[in-house]
Amino acid sequence: MLLSCEIAACQTIMRLLVINPNTSEFVTRAVAKAARQAALPDTEVVAVTGKRGAPIISGRTENALGAVESINLAAEHAEGCDAVLLAVSFDSGLKPLRELLSIPVAGMSEAAMLTACMLGGRFALVSFGDRAVHLYRELAFAYGLGERLAGARALPPLTQEELESPERVAPRLVEEIDKAVREQGAEVVVLAGAVFAGLSGEIARQSPAPVVDGIAAGVCMAEQLCRLRFNKPRAGSYQLPARKSLAGVAAPLTRIYEGLPDS
Repeated sequence: MLLSCEIAACQTIMRLLVINPNTSEFVTRAVAKAARQAALPDTEVVAVTGKRGAPIISGRTENALGAVESINLAAEHAEGCDAVLLAVSFDSGLKPLRELLSIPVAGMSEAAMLTACMLGGRFALVSFGDRAVHLYRELAFAYGLGERLAGARALPPLTQEELESPERVAPRLVEEIDKAVREQGAEVVVLAGAVFAGLSGEIARQSPAPVVDGIAAGVCMAEQLCRLRFNKPRAGSYQLPARKSLAGVAAPLTRIYEGLPDS
């Protein structure tokens, strides 16, 4: 069973597992680079990529598949890590992982939205894709932040070249941010999308409002949660699940369930 976050006084390394349930390696490279830039010097970043599912998660079905892949990747790689960051903008699998693991789990979009709430009144989400506006709005309301949401905006679906080199669409993102500020009253903007990791600095220099990068926010929150050393809940819906036999699941997840306490 995975142990809770306990950093001894003499220990200098925090190990952060960054999970990208998309199957695109270029996304993992982008989020890993952004995570290392945001992390404290004593944080080691370990990044892993999904093996099953969509190259870029962009709809409800793909999000459900991504949640399962996040669980599988955590079961396989979280042993020996002190915290987990989900590097997927729909936070696929966040709540199940908070139940299953005894170490802190941060979702990049939840972390970005909470950070935005500390920077201003209402925030906007700016992303890409035909379904993004609806899904991000639902996500904000699911986190209880609906009243703080000024709106969600999205570019049309990106080409493969734009996905791999998102700086190509930076001017269009700036235009959407300007509209969110002028037309929807946003005071802070969340740049939603793992492919945009590390792009916020360039965007912020041209933006009238603060721009939050979900990976940077998620890294900082994961580090904070780990250093505060909260106990794993022993009551409620986020306590560890009970030991039981699972059929047809990967061996690492089976081993975790076999090591869980009885109900």
